[in-house]
Amino acid sequence: MVAGSNKGRGKPRRPMSVQERAQAERDIRGAIADLQESAYANFRSAVANVAIFFGFVGVFGIVAGAVDGLRLIPMVVLVLAGPVGVAYYPFRQQWKIAVRLLMTSSALVVIGLAGLVLVATVLEK
Repeated sequence: MVAGSNKGRGKPRRPMSVQERAQAERDIRGAIADLQESAYANFRSAVANVAIFFGFVGVFGIVAGAVDGLRLIPMVVLVLAGPVGVAYYPFRQQWKIAVRLLMTSSALVVIGLAGLVLVATVLEK
């Protein structure tokens, strides 16, 4: 097939009426809105899962005895991020509460990881 030729394209499209065009635009906008909503829901679940993961890492570190001294405080903060991440799931239909829980769990993870880095690099020298 040569670029720009009409061979192999089949029938030319028929012109759409104003109503058909409006309906097609509504259908496309609805599909895009559904895609965006599912993408945001997946992102929120991923953020909650990260907090839960670091909560498990904190619990495992404390139970295994790998954490002592100054590392205990940031690990406890990571442990607290886990239940806050779990609390997102029952409240995910209530948007304001869910976003606040996600922000809190994310802040706890960042504070815990920053605390671990601070303890490992600055305070243990």
